[in-house]
Amino acid sequence: RSFRSRWRKRQREQGRLGHSENGATNGYRPPTSRAVVLFHGCAANYQEPWVAEAAIAVLERNGYEVIVPDQVCCGLPMISNGLYEQARNKARQNFGTLADLARLGYAIVGTSTSCTHTLKAEYREMLDLDDADARAVAEATWDICEFLLDLHEDGRLDTRFGRLDRDLPYHPPCQLRSHGIGIPALDLFALVPGLRAVDMDHDCCGVAGTYGLKREKYAIAMAVGKPLFERIRGSGAREAACDSETCRWHIAQATGLPIRHPVELLAAAYAAGDVEVQPGSQDARGVGGVGRLPTGS
Repeated sequence: RSFRSRWRKRQREQGRLGHSENGATNGYRPPTSRAVVLFHGCAANYQEPWVAEAAIAVLERNGYEVIVPDQVCCGLPMISNGLYEQARNKARQNFGTLADLARLGYAIVGTSTSCTHTLKAEYREMLDLDDADARAVAEATWDICEFLLDLHEDGRLDTRFGRLDRDLPYHPPCQLRSHGIGIPALDLFALVPGLRAVDMDHDCCGVAGTYGLKREKYAIAMAVGKPLFERIRGSGAREAACDSETCRWHIAQATGLPIRHPVELLAAAYAAGDVEVQPGSQDARGVGGVGRLPTGS
């Protein structure tokens, strides 16, 4: 099932199904200091719903109410293939919901670093959409690890992580680097006891969004990524991490390893910390039901 269908089921069970299903602001009020909008993107909706659920678990662990309004594809696949008018239509649909929420003061937090860069920059730079709606959305958008690191730097991130004793090769994707925000996942990984994350220090995995998914470009994409794949396999690690979905899928296919979104590791570390707390302790706490790294099966 898609993330949105799972989300609706959760909302119904909690008696909270309502305006988030109907678009626009639909009665949304200016947020409290602890409410954010989740932009989950297509990958988390259809292929990796556990990534969106891990993000919600981490945000809720830090006291945030997570709102999931109507949204469509960010349009980046269309931009990448020269379908600019189709991409503009997607952008305008997203503005119909997100721009008003941004003006109300909501942060828009995304799990796909490609989607968040599109909201921040590509609508204006590639599609010539530079009106008030585009600016409001761009200024409100955060990549999930960027948002969490900002919380930490402000002293507001819950750092009661449990141990994750493992080596973790990490590939910062090209789209993340285009944000100009550094590599926030590595700073967050450093907060988790036992987690030995290592930057693979390779320029590109080769997939380049939808480029490497094309039959005629697949061999080129695999050749570009070969040094990265060999280094990950040579590390002896049982899994790796990357912020971008198409990069994760490409690396997973080449290495045979599960490739995690960084927020999955953070959710697992919170859950591990909960296990370490003695039953009945006043410090017992939950993380929205994420108790292990999901396999996707």
